[in-house]
Amino acid sequence: MRPATTAILQTDGSYGANYQSLSRTASLLINHKGEQFTYCKVYANHTDSTESEWCSVLDGIRFAIDKGEWAIELENDNAEVIHSLLEESIPKRPHIAEYYEAIYSHINTLEYFSIRWIPRRFNAADGIFRLF
Repeated sequence: MRPATTAILQTDGSYGANYQSLSRTASLLINHKGEQFTYCKVYANHTDSTESEWCSVLDGIRFAIDKGEWAIELENDNAEVIHSLLEESIPKRPHIAEYYEAIYSHINTLEYFSIRWIPRRFNAADGIFRLF
C-alpha cells in the first residue's frame, strides 16, 4: 500500500549531441511535503545514452534518500530501463548491470518503491537539462 509520505521522483539522462561525449543526469524530486528539488550531474566517462539513463535512475534514488525520502515513486521515460527494473532482468552489459545492482541495493533499503514509465513530454526532469 502506498504510504501518505511518498515522494515523486522523475529522472532522465542525456548523452552527446551538443555536449560531444558528455553525459548528464537530472532528477526532479517532489518530496512528501510537496516541495520540489532538482539535481543535475555531468559525467565525462559514460559510453552512451543507455548508461546515462541508468545512471540518472541511480543518481535520483540517491538524491531522494539524501533528502530523507524512504517512500519513492520513480517515473522515467526510458522504456528499456523501466522494463528491466520491473521484470528484474539484469542487463547483459557488465557496466550497465552494475547500475542495476546498485539501484536494487538502494531500493531494498526503502520502505516503499514503485516504478512507472511516463512519456517524455511528461518527464519534467528532461527540462532540467535546458537550465544548464
